[in-house]
Amino acid sequence: MAFRCKRIEYRLRAANPQPQFGRYSALTSVSRPRLPALTGLRAIAAFWVLMLHYGDAVTSGWPRALRHLFSSGFIGVDLFFVLSGFILSWNYLSDDRSLPEGRRLTEGSSLTVTPKEFWRARAARILPVYYVSLALALPVFLLMQFQSGITPVAIRSAIVTAATTLTLTQAWVSPFSYLWNNPGWSLSVEVFLYLSFPYVARWLTRKPLKQVLRGAAATYAITIAAALFFAAFHPHSTPWKWEPVQDFCIWISWVGCNPLAHFHELLMGSVAFLWLRAEQTGVRQEFLDGPKAVLISGVALIALLVWRGPMPLMAALMGVYSPLFALLIYGLAKQRGVVAQMLSTRAFVFLGEISFSLYLTHLIVWWNVDGYNLEHHLMKPGSALNFFVCVAISLTVSTLLYKGIEIPYRKTLRQHWSRIQDTGPLSPLVVHSAAE
Repeated sequence: MAFRCKRIEYRLRAANPQPQFGRYSALTSVSRPRLPALTGLRAIAAFWVLMLHYGDAVTSGWPRALRHLFSSGFIGVDLFFVLSGFILSWNYLSDDRSLPEGRRLTEGSSLTVTPKEFWRARAARILPVYYVSLALALPVFLLMQFQSGITPVAIRSAIVTAATTLTLTQAWVSPFSYLWNNPGWSLSVEVFLYLSFPYVARWLTRKPLKQVLRGAAATYAITIAAALFFAAFHPHSTPWKWEPVQDFCIWISWVGCNPLAHFHELLMGSVAFLWLRAEQTGVRQEFLDGPKAVLISGVALIALLVWRGPMPLMAALMGVYSPLFALLIYGLAKQRGVVAQMLSTRAFVFLGEISFSLYLTHLIVWWNVDGYNLEHHLMKPGSALNFFVCVAISLTVSTLLYKGIEIPYRKTLRQHWSRIQDTGPLSPLVVHSAAE
């Protein structure tokens, strides 16, 4: 047994000369190294969403290619979901996959913690900031909900919205998924992914990697085929800028926000992790080095988002680009190359750490600043000044929530529920996650 561990350690050192990766223990669950480049990637995803929601003020005069790129910010949420799959696997998937059957851990040990401990850790991660963001958004929600009077229809809508939003089930009952705090719908998707992950983990750890890859590819193909089928029966005049006021189709938001539509993104992130781990344990040869994987995925994403071509909105909403995101994450996780070094800098890592709070509160800031401007005429709505003021306030609020709510309450809840060791970087925001 000692010889086996020594041989795996030697392979890891040969395959990963950089100290950031550390070593995996083949037989026990150990702390895994942090991946600062992926934390920095969370910042990119959060700001991409932010630019979608109120970046028109600064991008209106920019070249069309850049406007296309920034108006695609809703895809940042899909990046959060894929990143969530990778990070959940990195943090919680057991390390004994590459060992012979007789040397694996005890049956059912697909996670490094019990499912209950996993769910409690996830709840401690997302719930404190989520409920604080709902409290911050409550005045605006009530104002908009009853702007035409306290009617029976408005009361019923408010009750359903409150019930689903407070229980994080709003993504299942669109159009209520975005009425209280718009970004919260993605947390509803994350909760579904969290509930699914312990069961998915059993499949991930018991099946050969090729079979897992085929399963993820099939799930992706079915999802995108459904999106294209929907698009064929609902042509869209402005395919990448859906506005409910202009084209109120409940099915667009219901299908696009539905958690089942994003399940393949969890699998894509997990496959990226499994492939990377197979390389690090010497089971597989390196598919691509980090910088090359980042270059290929980055160039492909930018080209497709700028060109867009015949790609319908629904396919974009349902994660058509998730394989490229998985390749990008796979490359950045190797912590090599200029892009990984840039995203690992202190500034990007800090922005990534506050990205979850930023994602949940940036629209609340925008709504309040806009309301103040309408009454006091301090700044021109939609101006560049208004944009930069909103960004500054959003960053301030996010920092305060991260330091005053997210960190202390996460620790408090974890200590209260169970003693779970924080074994690595937690994703947003997910984003979008994803946030996570």
